Amino acid sequence: MKQQIIDLFSGAGGLTTGFHLAGFESICAIDVNAKALATYQHNYPKTRTFQEDIRKVNPSELRLYLGLQREELTALIGGPPCQGFSRNIPAGYRYLNDSRNHLYKSFLGFVQEFRPLHVVMENVPEILKAYGGIIRDEIVAHLESWGYQVVTTSLNAAYYGVPQTRSRAFFLASLERLPSLPQATHSGDIRSDYKAVKSWTQLTVLEPNIAPVTTVKDAISDLPTLEAGQAYDHEIYTREPETIYQQKMREQSQKIVNHIARALTPIQMSRVQILAEGQDARDLPAELAPKKHYSGAYGRLSWDKPARTITRWFFHPGSGRFFHPTQNRTITIREAARLHSYPDHFHFLGTYTDMASQIGESVPPLLGKVVADSMGQNLEY
Repeated sequence: MKQQIIDLFSGAGGLTTGFHLAGFESICAIDVNAKALATYQHNYPKTRTFQEDIRKVNPSELRLYLGLQREELTALIGGPPCQGFSRNIPAGYRYLNDSRNHLYKSFLGFVQEFRPLHVVMENVPEILKAYGGIIRDEIVAHLESWGYQVVTTSLNAAYYGVPQTRSRAFFLASLERLPSLPQATHSGDIRSDYKAVKSWTQLTVLEPNIAPVTTVKDAISDLPTLEAGQAYDHEIYTREPETIYQQKMREQSQKIVNHIARALTPIQMSRVQILAEGQDARDLPAELAPKKHYSGAYGRLSWDKPARTITRWFFHPGSGRFFHPTQNRTITIREAARLHSYPDHFHFLGTYTDMASQIGESVPPLLGKVVADSMGQNLEY
């Protein structure tokens, strides 16, 4: 019998996908975003989904509806929205009483009602220290008062095989024993300043058989060439997988979908045509340089490095390092999904911006998988 999970604030299903890859089964998912939930339902048609504000869902009624006894559910997982903590929000717009800072309380209400054997709650790393750690301490105190043993940690996805330097905070709790933390599977220099890094292939080996960090080339070099504004309609793979990562992404998939490149404006095209692999707005001539820009804006990815964090704005070159390493366009939906570690059989629905949001706002599935695997060490199968 598979171990069962419920995913709260599920979005399109990044965390669920990681748990499925680890052998778990999702029985219920809840999210307020109808478009993201449509993608979730498309990929997990056997899972009951509810499009609803979590604050309006009665945990007791849901437990009875699902026919679950307390302490029968293997794990309750989810990531309450994090805008009130995120460093992507200017400091002047962050404050403790922001309503977005308190959705974790709804998550805890479900923990108290279901009493799952395990709890996995993820969020932005800032939640661990925000406002002097008051939110972190409150979450831990509630879980411990209900008999859970708790650990908190921040994990960088690049150290677990994801070709992206994205960090997430995790609260891991168990009724059985102190949860195990995932051990890094990959190693390498993942500093964010591209210009300061001479060689990303030099590894600081943590264990004898640890792998090097997965690079952009490892992830997407096998996908068909496209021009800006073009979509790949043929669906067939035109090249054999070139890396172990590409083989992994192709498992259970017979076709390429969502390989769609956003059109560029004339000024954006002028900028990308000048930039070489790894360059960004700082390398543009004065007549093309934007007056103000984010770090790495209008940047080309480098083949031999992981991507930086894939945000919901990856289709806009002014929002970060989202130009393809060599082609004159931003990365496609499928390329972003690959860099986020979504397998190719996972299909996104909605408009281009809908799909971009679903990727950028989700947990990288391979990061979710290593958390699920570590949790599985505490389970008796």
